[in-house]
Order: sequence, then C-alpha cells, then structure tokens
Amino acid sequence: MKLQRQIDQLLALRASQWHQIMENPTEAQRAEFVAWLKQSPLHVQEYLETTYTDRVLQRIDPQRRQDIDLLLAQAAPKVAQLQSARVLSPALPESKHRQRRRWLGAVGIAASALLCALALPLAYRLLVAPPEYTTTIGEQRTVELADSSVITMNADSRVQVHLSDTHRDIQLLHGEALFNVAHDPHRPFTVRTHTAIVRAVGTQFNVYERPNGTLVSVLEGKVAITSQPRNNTENLTANQEALIKPNGMILLMSKADVTKTIAWRERRLIFEDALLEDMVYEFNRYNRTTHVRIDGVPPGSHHFNGIFDAGDLESLADLLSKEPDLIVEKRDGEIVIRKR
Repeated sequence: MKLQRQIDQLLALRASQWHQIMENPTEAQRAEFVAWLKQSPLHVQEYLETTYTDRVLQRIDPQRRQDIDLLLAQAAPKVAQLQSARVLSPALPESKHRQRRRWLGAVGIAASALLCALALPLAYRLLVAPPEYTTTIGEQRTVELADSSVITMNADSRVQVHLSDTHRDIQLLHGEALFNVAHDPHRPFTVRTHTAIVRAVGTQFNVYERPNGTLVSVLEGKVAITSQPRNNTENLTANQEALIKPNGMILLMSKADVTKTIAWRERRLIFEDALLEDMVYEFNRYNRTTHVRIDGVPPGSHHFNGIFDAGDLESLADLLSKEPDLIVEKRDGEIVIRKR
C-alpha cells in the first residue's frame, strides 16, 4: 500500500506539472503530453481531476488572496488525526478522491470537495471535449460550435474556443480561419490574435495571423478591430480588409478583394505583386512532403503575380527558374531557391 501511495503521489505530481505546461505549450510539449495521456487511462483521469480541482479553486479564490501554505500548516494537526484514524481501520484503503477532499479541507474548502465529487461526471464530459482545434500542414477543417457558429480552418492553424452564457471568445493561436458567426446580440463573438481583437455579433469574416501581422477580411456584416498594444480601433464592413501590424498600427487595404483572400478554401493561391518570401511561406503551409527554402536571396528583392494550385510546387519552381538571377535546385523533399 505504501508503494501504491507513492505511485499515486508521483502520478498526481506529473498531472499537476502537465496542467501548468499546457497553459502555454510548445508543439513538442503538446505532442509529448498526448503521448503521456495515451500511456494509461489513469493518466487521463488524474489530469482531468487536477484540471477540475484547479477550476473549483479559481472560483472560490480567483484573486489568490489566501495563503495556501499557511492554511496547510494550520491544518496539519487535523491531517495527522485523519491519518492516525486510518491506521486503526486498515481494511478501508484511502482513495485518491479522499486524498483530494482532505487536501481541499486543509485549505478550508471541504464544501467544494463535495461539489467536486458530485459534479465529477459532468466535469469529465466538459473536459474531454477538446477546447482546442488544429490543422496540420495541407489540412483544412470545418468546426461547428455549440452556438451554431462555424469555423473553417486553413492549413497549419490552431484555435482555442471559449463559450459562456455571456461571451464567445476565440483565440487564433496560429494560421488562418474563416468565421461564420451565428447571430446572438447578447453574446459578442470575439477573435483574438497576437496583434488584434476582432469583435462581431453576426457576420462572416476571415482572420489570418501572418508573420507581418494580422489580416482581417470582412465578407458580410461589420466587425470592430482593436489593435494590440496601441488599442487603436477601426470598423470594417463587407469587402474591406485591414492589416494590424505588430506595432499596433492598422493599415486599411486600398485594393481589397476578399474573394481572393478566401480562395484558400478551394486550395488556390492568388498572388498580386507578392514578395518571394511570402509566396514560399504560403506554399509551405500546404505541402508536407516537399519544403521550399530560400538561400541567399535578399528579402524584398523579387515580386510575382500568379494563380496557383496550393499543392503544385512544380508550377512555382518553373516560374522561379525563368528568373535570370535565380537558381532553383530540386532535391529529395526540398526545393532550394538560390541567388545566381
């Protein structure tokens, strides 16, 4: 039994570590976490219990005003009594649920432990449903939310979804997505990126988190944009686009054509006076077997026009090979563009 308790404690500690890591994980950590969950159903159970307990504690003390270490120290004699009483009844093994309840009681919230036990089945259902959706290189995906809004995700993208009775908050962590928002004036629909906050009630718009900022394109309705960190604001209506720069500036696109912007839904790439490095970035989002790399070509030195199939790297290579100052080298799994 002592060995089992040690194993349970180590498992609980590991689950707690993963809970902290998954607040802002890297792609490698995310893959390692999934592998850890697949090792055993106990890993899934412990992680769910840890996550739900943290949510309960946040509701009780959201400002973190209580000194947990002090409360535990004050409760130590009571914990010792429980342990002593348990020795008198060795036939009643202590479950992890009792351990968790006693810990909650040690910080003065035994009532919340009862809530946790009663609501655990519901917590499992809520926590199992993934709050995050991803697409890999070359993959596109459509997700219908509980409010009937629809998110169409482009390749190599990641979003987190938070729905409540008062808000619909989406975080576009990476990539591009088209949002078709179900009308609900009592629950604003917000999309957040690293450089912008986009607010809408009922509309359709595209958000692309790019290396040079966030591109917002409105197909229907109207959205309000707030830039980060400057807090500049701008309203966009149908057929308007704006680029929110990393420094917080909002640039309205004078030649906006949102139909070209969302051509990615048909896996088409449309370039007008596009930089070579931007074209390579786009093609690499759709092709997982062959990677395009620029070697020694000065940024901003080449611009191109054209319409391409997103998976047709041969067309890109043919176009670039006609440039007198460029060399295109094809290798296994790679196309290298060099300065002649």
